[in-house]
Amino acid sequence: MTGSARPSPPSAHPSPPAPGPAARTRDWLVRAARHGDAEAVAGAVRELLLELDGAPPALPAMRDATRALIDDSSLGTVLVAEAQRTLVGVLAASWQTAIHVPGAYALIQDLWVAPAWRGRSIGGELLAALFELARQRGCPRVEVGLPRESFERFTATEAFYLANGFQHNGPRMRRSLE
Repeated sequence: MTGSARPSPPSAHPSPPAPGPAARTRDWLVRAARHGDAEAVAGAVRELLLELDGAPPALPAMRDATRALIDDSSLGTVLVAEAQRTLVGVLAASWQTAIHVPGAYALIQDLWVAPAWRGRSIGGELLAALFELARQRGCPRVEVGLPRESFERFTATEAFYLANGFQHNGPRMRRSLE
């Protein structure tokens, strides 16, 4: 993105090019999110949560959390994919420290690609950018939790991560303290 142009909300995704030779060219880019991307990133993660049949928190709270993560690189990173100055993909990860790794590792919190843009290697490019950042930080490992097996696209999601070098690491559980 150039200048002060802001990405459109995630609900206004540009259409990908028609299939054929032009579709094989990369008409999107991956970059670190900027403060001005917070609204679009929060909207994209909201779409992800709705797709997963989750109940997203209030959008202002998600936007504030996005800005905090963008502003403090010690917490993690937010990467975006954009096409035609519009957000078409998001990856948010946090930096973790654990005894079992040992040391630091990256934990993917959110990975979303606009439905019309899936299957174009955008998710893989977002992962590659995260892998490079993790290596630079000395993180020997990246982890991700899969959605519930009842999720309609569970098999495709699992296959995507396996194709990108991930291995099964067991199920995750959570408990809300609110």
